[in-house]
Amino acid sequence: MDQYYSNKRIVLLFLLPALVIYVGLAVYPIVQSIVFSFYEWNGLQGVPMEYVGMNNFGSMFRSAKFWLSVKNVLQFIAVNLIFQIIIGYGLAVLLAQNRPGFKIFKTIFFFPVVLPLTATALLWKFIYFPNNIGVLNQLLNAIGLESLKTGWLINTKTALNAVSIANVWTGFGYHMVIGFAALSAIPDGIMESSMIDGATGFRQFFSITLPMIWESMKISFVLLITGSMKNFDIIFVMTEGGPNGATHVPSTLMYYEAFKYDHYGLGSAISVFIFVASLALAGLTIRLMRRESVEY
Repeated sequence: MDQYYSNKRIVLLFLLPALVIYVGLAVYPIVQSIVFSFYEWNGLQGVPMEYVGMNNFGSMFRSAKFWLSVKNVLQFIAVNLIFQIIIGYGLAVLLAQNRPGFKIFKTIFFFPVVLPLTATALLWKFIYFPNNIGVLNQLLNAIGLESLKTGWLINTKTALNAVSIANVWTGFGYHMVIGFAALSAIPDGIMESSMIDGATGFRQFFSITLPMIWESMKISFVLLITGSMKNFDIIFVMTEGGPNGATHVPSTLMYYEAFKYDHYGLGSAISVFIFVASLALAGLTIRLMRRESVEY
C-alpha cells in the first residue's frame, strides 16, 4: 500500500508542471473572463473597473449583431460538419483499400492541415478576389459562366459560404486521418466474415464499417463543433467580419467589442457565451450520437 501511494505521488509530481501550465494558460483566462463579464472596463491599466452585474449579458442578448453572429456560426458549423465529415471519411474509406499509389494521396490530402491558417486564409482570399483578378472568377470566365462571377467576399449573399468552403479545405484531411485510423483498426476477419455472409458495398458499410468507426466519428463531430464555435483566424483574415457584419461570428464580434470598441466587459460576456455554448453543443452531440442510436 505504501508503495502504491509512493508511486502515485511520483506520478502527480511529474504531472504537476503540465497541470500548472494548463491552469495558467487555459483555466485562469476562463475564470478571468467570467469575472470581467460582470464589469464595465476599457481594458486599460489604471482605469477602475465598474461592477455592472448582468448588464453586459443583457446588452449582448439585446444586440442584433450578436444574434446575427450566432446565426452565422450555426451556418458555419453546419457547412463544416457536413462537408468535412463526408469528404474526410469518404476519402478515408477509399484510401483504406490500400491500392497502389494511394499513400501519396494521403500526404496530399493532409497537406492543407499543416499549413499555417493565416497563409491558407490569404491563399483563399486571392482565389476569391473580385472582377477578373481572382482565380475563381477567371475560371468561371474561361468556361463560359461569366454570369456567376461576383465579389465572393464582398457580397453579403456569398461571403460566409465562401469562408466556410475555405475552412472545409483546411480541415477535411484531419478527419480523413481519424477515419483512416479507425478503419485500419477493424479486424480483417470481421470484414471477411461479412463478405462470406453476403454483405458487400453499401450493406457492408452501413452494417459493419459505420458502427465500428462510430466512436471516431463522434470525436470528429465534437472537434468540429467546438473548433467552429471558436473559429477566428480564417474569418478575420478573409473578411474581418464584413461585409457589413455579414460574416461576424461570436469570436470576431468578441474581438471587436473588447479590443476595437473598448467594451472589455461586453467582450468577456461574449467569450463566456462561446465557452458555455461550446460545452452545451458538444454535450448534445455526444448524447445524440450514442452508439445505441446506430442501426446495426
